[in-house]
Amino acid sequence: MANQYLKPVIQIPSALQIVAITQSAPMVITADIVNNTTEANTYIVGMAIRLQVPINFGMFQANNLVGTITAINGLQFTVNIDSSQFDPFILPSGNVLAPATLAPFGSRNLQYNNTTNEVPFQSLNNIGN
Repeated sequence: MANQYLKPVIQIPSALQIVAITQSAPMVITADIVNNTTEANTYIVGMAIRLQVPINFGMFQANNLVGTITAINGLQFTVNIDSSQFDPFILPSGNVLAPATLAPFGSRNLQYNNTTNEVPFQSLNNIGN
């Protein structure tokens, strides 16, 4: 029996660098994909993400928070987190130890409808093998 070919896809999208976060409910995150030109389109509505926001970016309250993407508009991701009472997000000048990032979180991101090209994971029988 011949193996069925599955076209290559990114299994789990890479982390995206954050350049802005609004103080609002829901939170709106703007990503910068200078080095990740193809990864942004692998993020989809319903995906869980985790934020990494080092203290020198302000808005330290968002660090390690997990939210769900509720809308995507280009490089802007609306997330079901209320950041209206958080400190403002800033882009620090000079050298920083680590960038602010958003990245996929949790196993629920590993399986979506395989009939579209907007999936972070594909399997032959849609059960992950």
